[in-house]
Amino acid sequence: MEATPNPVKVHEVCRVAPPPISPDSAVPTSLPLIFFDLFWVKCPPVQRIFFFEASHPTTTFLDSVLPKLKHSLSLTPQHYLVLAGNLTWPPNSYKPIIQYIEGDDAVSLTIAESEADFYHLSSNSFRKVKEIHPFLPLFISSDTQAPLMTLQITLFPNKGFSIGYAAHHAVLDGKTTALFMHSWASICRRGGDSTLTEEETPFYDRTSIKDPDDHEKTYINFLFELNGPNNKSLMIWDMNAPTDTMLGTFQLTRADIENMKRRVKNQWQEKQKREPAIHVSSFTITSAYVWVCLVKAKKISTGKVHLGFSVDCRARLEPPLPSTYFGNCLSGQQINADSNDLIGEDGVATAVKAIGEAIESLKEEAVKEFQVSKLFSIDKDRLFTIGGSPRFELYNTDFGWGRPRKVEMTSIDKSGAFSLSDCRDGNGGLEIGIVLKKHETEAFASLFASGLQVH
Repeated sequence: MEATPNPVKVHEVCRVAPPPISPDSAVPTSLPLIFFDLFWVKCPPVQRIFFFEASHPTTTFLDSVLPKLKHSLSLTPQHYLVLAGNLTWPPNSYKPIIQYIEGDDAVSLTIAESEADFYHLSSNSFRKVKEIHPFLPLFISSDTQAPLMTLQITLFPNKGFSIGYAAHHAVLDGKTTALFMHSWASICRRGGDSTLTEEETPFYDRTSIKDPDDHEKTYINFLFELNGPNNKSLMIWDMNAPTDTMLGTFQLTRADIENMKRRVKNQWQEKQKREPAIHVSSFTITSAYVWVCLVKAKKISTGKVHLGFSVDCRARLEPPLPSTYFGNCLSGQQINADSNDLIGEDGVATAVKAIGEAIESLKEEAVKEFQVSKLFSIDKDRLFTIGGSPRFELYNTDFGWGRPRKVEMTSIDKSGAFSLSDCRDGNGGLEIGIVLKKHETEAFASLFASGLQVH
């Protein structure tokens, strides 16, 4: 079988080190993992690609645009020193630690060029995931060490460029990664001024975070017992997407979301004479609608199906953490439903109620343990998960050449999750990233579109 030609020409792979540490710097060079982080140690990195439309020829890009991106990238880690370091597990340590060693460590950045179809790659239509992989940076872990973030900038001459990243989930959740990208973009846009506003500056203090139920011990024991007793390996799981996996993007406008909210509330009133005491948010209604469409597209007509998602706990803790807290601060939620109920006439209303009640329950118990053993026991074809969040405001990532044409969470190809994001137009709609096998794509697209026509 003939190999597919690589559409990317690599110009260089460089190491971008932060400037020398200032004597009065309060930015830490090492951090311990806490229970919020430990669940994610073995998980594959989170990957995204930002596509920016710009009509630079190769020489202009290499002589003008790229130096600005690289210079601002070298300045940004002075606020994020550990991101230039590694995750390690010292022999004498009970748990892994994040460590930056000045003079040794740096962020890996690949510079590449491609003649591939920029507009096809950055479109909403279903594309083979293997078409997108060449524009993502390598991320190589070992038993003893794992990088925290790697980056790749790819030029599409006279069309635009992309910035792809791979971020270690045990170190950064989506909120923190978005904060880093906003900080880098802000420094680049302002011509290299490395001063950050309070809203852009990461907050590192973890001393106030309590773990009364000792979730840390549960996660550490889980890591120790993987692949043999007392195994301190940091090798991430090798999860490859099936070869026929397709990645596509769907949108819900604010009007679509409001129409669905009204429809759901009307169904509740007809069936129950009153509405459940839950807040129906854009996240809730969108997640419910996509879940129902996926169950129908995959033709799961009997038995239980499950929806798992994470909830940001920063504002839910006591005391609350700033939104700029660096690290993971996520609580896991899992909902179970009968597939017959979801594919029925009131399927979306049923899903909204279940998701809304799960979120409401966090008011009583903000931090819920990710049930590791349960996750591994669930039939993968019946488990649906959600990645990303519209609150990351990814389309506000402007390096000085305007908002991204497209932002794609590509790592959902490995997890099978669907992703949620803000929309480029900023009008309150949502973007949904979907991964499906090729034979399921038409069914999902038809179900998604037809469901919005119902009044």
